[in-house]
Amino acid sequence: MLNLLFPSLPYQRMLDPMWQQEAQQAQHHGYSVCLYDAEQQRLYQTPHPTWPTLYRGWMLSEREYRQLAQLTPLFISPELYLASHQASGWYSAIAPFTPASVFAPVHQAAPLIEQALQFQDRCFVKSLTKSFGADSVISSLPAFTALVQRHALAADEVLFIRSYQELSNQPEERYFAIQGQAYGAARKRFPVVLQPVLARLQSRWLYTLDVAYTASGTPLIIEVGDGQVSDTKEWSVAELYQTVLQRLAEQAAS
Repeated sequence: MLNLLFPSLPYQRMLDPMWQQEAQQAQHHGYSVCLYDAEQQRLYQTPHPTWPTLYRGWMLSEREYRQLAQLTPLFISPELYLASHQASGWYSAIAPFTPASVFAPVHQAAPLIEQALQFQDRCFVKSLTKSFGADSVISSLPAFTALVQRHALAADEVLFIRSYQELSNQPEERYFAIQGQAYGAARKRFPVVLQPVLARLQSRWLYTLDVAYTASGTPLIIEVGDGQVSDTKEWSVAELYQTVLQRLAEQAAS
């Protein structure tokens, strides 16, 4: 069995409505449901002491996740959370299967972007955890300067600078993975050519893999994420709990 921690509304002992469906599924499967107020760093219920505790909620910074881990033992340690949640935790392990990239703080990024633009007319710039929407596609140094100003980026914030990849119109696929096994929505099979990725990321307990396809049909990993703070995308909540969460609970108990 599992303890599931869901976000409460700020300063209220009330489930955030965005997580209502998941809380109902958790209860349906016999898991305990607890609420966590990130604003107050407060748990509203005590997790079952002998069950592993999994967070399912909004994205947490490193500091916020470590604060939560101090309140209750978490099945996913802060180190494993960061290994999936931040690009610096996973990129080097799977570099051959994802667009070529480099890391640099904001104040050192311009020369690297200029170098990238010598080979392509665009590059993709994001933070370690998320993109900046349409602003992430950079075609000139003035565009990069505008991004920094528009998003008020600190000089020491580390950026993930990626080569631009033309993709097909085929929708991205989200796979939830438990160590060496990936699960797709509607039982879609993980691409065979990407199977080595699972071995390279096997130390991680619960993470997501976003797969896209090039214009020629070649699959590649666009993003890795922590499974606790990843949304369901094309998955139904019921299927997520019947497959991924159920399998995680079984492995945690073994």
